[in-house]
Amino acid sequence: MKKLFIFIFLILCILGCSKKESSTILATIDSEKITMEEFTKELDKIPMNMKMLVATQSGKKNYLDRLIVKKLLLREAKKEKIENEKEFQDRLTDIKDQLLLESLLKKKITADLKATDEDLKKYYNTHREQFRRPKEINTRHILLKNEEDAKQMLEKLQKGEDFIELAKAYSIDPNAKTTGGELGYYPKGSLVPEYEEAAFKLAKVGQISGIVKTKFGFHIIKLEGVRGAAYVPFDEVKDFIRQNMAQAKQAEVVEKYIENLKKSANITINEESLKGEEKEEEKGKPLPKKDLPLPKK
Repeated sequence: MKKLFIFIFLILCILGCSKKESSTILATIDSEKITMEEFTKELDKIPMNMKMLVATQSGKKNYLDRLIVKKLLLREAKKEKIENEKEFQDRLTDIKDQLLLESLLKKKITADLKATDEDLKKYYNTHREQFRRPKEINTRHILLKNEEDAKQMLEKLQKGEDFIELAKAYSIDPNAKTTGGELGYYPKGSLVPEYEEAAFKLAKVGQISGIVKTKFGFHIIKLEGVRGAAYVPFDEVKDFIRQNMAQAKQAEVVEKYIENLKKSANITINEESLKGEEKEEEKGKPLPKKDLPLPKK
């Protein structure tokens, strides 16, 4: 019995503390109060990727200031009876209609859209060409300002000096000091045309190009690796397929739903009036330039 009493006492204390904290007044605007509870509710509306901005004391203070400004502006809007203005009411109707449509369609597409691994694998096999990765090459380069510097660099390489160390020491590519001039794997169509043409002509790994001029300067290119055309493994595209299948299913559900609505309704369209409307619109348009008289010389 004693244990039960202590437990109840603790619960009441916790509830009392949380109630006190939620009713804590953070700010007052004339007679209007902003409580901790209201402030917390406003914070909960912030997108997850923005929450870090209000995690600090200064961040919370800035957000509280925004809430105060919001309340001041809303107060002024009420004073000026903005809600009663036609433009406001029209926009409110549009927003309401949009929300109704979104909510309705969301409700209709919440059918079971889960796909099994077997379904995903079947999609992968029947759409295999979509997951074909083209040939890719990995290159390393030394970028120099002028052709004379590039010629001297090419001589150093031909004498057997280390490509990576030279790239780190002399290349004007800002990343070269950490990457040694390596760009990574790219397919055709991804690199600067002049660079790409020379790079794809290199026949074997380790081969070095001549001097290649681009808008960035003068390059000497080394072929680091080649990845032949291949199919991307199923496990790498599994989630992508799942997402695509879900979107396709949702679109199908919505399309069928709208088609059924059209079939069940008695819809008539006055084509003649529609044509007449187009003619009325054309009346106010200026004549095209070719129909205007040419000025006399």
